[in-house]
Formats: sequence, C-alpha cells, structure tokens
Amino acid sequence: MNSLIEKIASDEVIDAAYQWLCEKRKHYHFNSDVWQVRRWWQEKKQQLQELIRSGRYQFRELRLFRGEDELIEWWSSQDALVLKAMTIVLTEHLQPILSPRCFHLAGNGGLKGAVREVAAKIKGNTFVFRTDVKGYYASINHSILMEQVGKYVHDESVLCLLWGYLRRYVSDGGEFVDITQGLSLGCPLSPLMGALYLKPLDDRMAELGCFYVRYMDDWAILAPTRWKLRKAIKAVNEVMNELLVLKHPDKTFIGRIARGFDFLGYWFSPAGLGIARKTVERMVEKVSLLYERGADEIRIEAYLKRWWGWVSGGLLGRLLESMNSFDFFYYKPSSAPFS
Repeated sequence: MNSLIEKIASDEVIDAAYQWLCEKRKHYHFNSDVWQVRRWWQEKKQQLQELIRSGRYQFRELRLFRGEDELIEWWSSQDALVLKAMTIVLTEHLQPILSPRCFHLAGNGGLKGAVREVAAKIKGNTFVFRTDVKGYYASINHSILMEQVGKYVHDESVLCLLWGYLRRYVSDGGEFVDITQGLSLGCPLSPLMGALYLKPLDDRMAELGCFYVRYMDDWAILAPTRWKLRKAIKAVNEVMNELLVLKHPDKTFIGRIARGFDFLGYWFSPAGLGIARKTVERMVEKVSLLYERGADEIRIEAYLKRWWGWVSGGLLGRLLESMNSFDFFYYKPSSAPFS
C-alpha cells in the first residue's frame, strides 16, 4: 500500500491538482505566476514530485489582499497545486472518520441537503439551538488541530507539510507576519481541516442522539423536550471550551421552534420553510449597487433570476407557497430597485 506522501506525489493526484489549478486560475492576469507554472509544467512536474516525496517541499510566503469584509491570503500557484493534491488524498483518507452530519463535505448533501433535513424535522420537535463559531477560521488552534490530525495521519512527511500550511508567513506591504493561529481563507485544504476541528462536537452530538446538522461552523440542534435541549447545550459548551472557540453572540438562538429561526440563509417555522430576512436584504443591497452603477434592467433582472434560482434550487415544493414565484419582487427601474 502506498504511503500518503506517495499518493500526494502520484501522477494521478498531481495531474488532477494541475487541472484544478488551470481551471481555477484561468482568468488570472497575464502577469500571474500560474502562466509560468503552465508554461514549464512538463519540466516542473517531476521536480515537484521529487521534492514532495523526499519531504523537502517548502511553502513560500503568502501575499495578503484586503477585501471589503475580509482578508485573503494568496498562495502561489505551485503551493496551491500542492495543497489541492493534499486535499484530494486527505479527503479520501479522513472521510470514513468524519461525521455524515457535516453537510459541507462533498457527498454529504451540501447546504441544500442540510436545509431539507432541518425543514423535515421541524414537526416532531419543540426546541432549537442554533449557533456558529465567532471568527471560526481565525480561532482554530494549531496545536489542537494537529493533535487531532495525528490520530489519523501518521506519515511524518505529510504532517510536516500540514505544519507548513498552518504555520505560514504572510507578506503585508513588505512586512512579514508569522501566523500562529487560524486557517487560511481561500485555501482548498481549509474546509477539510475546518471539518476535522469540530469532529469532537459531531461525536458528542451523536452520543446524545439529538437531531443535529452542521455546515462548516454553523449548526442547528432540534430537541423534543427542554431537558434534552439543555443537555445538548451543556455538551456544546464543554466541547467549545476544549477547542478554545466561542459562540457568535449575534448568531445564537435558543428557544421554541414556534417562534421561528434562521439557519443557513433560510427561515424555519411550523408554517414552513422561507427565506431569511438577511438573505433578502443582501440581495436588495446587491441590486441597489447594480442600479447605482448604471446597470440596465436586463442585467438586474438576470441577476434576480440567478438569485432566485439559487435560493429555490433543490427546495421547490418546500418553500412557503407565497414565495414560490420570482414575481414576489417588484422592480421599478425609473425610481428605485424595489418598492
């Protein structure tokens, strides 16, 4: 049986990672390093495989880009390729031990699968506890994560690569910053590591037997009695203390399902499944921005149709009947986006 590092460096995995890179960065600027990787790929491939197999591969420094709402760490194209190869192999290796209740992992149903399950379990339960982790990626403790990884990954070369991925250093306007906590946004490996970090929570919920759904760091627990809900809340608090993470105060709701609650962009209540107010507000903000920038009616309508296709995709027949049509929006191009 090939070791994990051999699998990462294999032709099959490296070629798959290369195709992913080409597709992911096909629209990058002509000065991007992805074009150099593609130009010299036949020469670079074998050298890269040898560096990985020998344990001598080192990740380069990252560049920091500041967006409107978040900081993005940009990996070089070669590093991104190696990280994707690691993701392919480690996903297959770790899949058997990860919870099927973690819906953001491939094959577990995705966001819409999580929404459908919660909607189907509203009847038969009385109480809900939904929350997420405050600053999840930024809060992840490297030592705790690597202790978890070490239970399932014993290949020293792979562990060294994982430490290099975690203990990275970032170039911020000429100043280099060592990262000692948190995962990298925009990295193909981070969703898998994020899923593994909360595995103790998945395991505790499985022991309790409550209805539980998790999508990355967002989760919802439904319970038929107040006693079962309190037991679940206590278990969640214990696990979060062990993992050194905090609940987001603005995204935590504990109470009766009859009051309704939002989760993953949707609104759940005994009346049925609807769209959360924040989801609609973000859509309105986007349309307003398009309108302010001079977008014509055709472009705005195309955006609205795409948005409706996304929110209703996989859920038609479950959304509240009053929302079962794109026509519940009223657009006035001559005055304002909505009335």
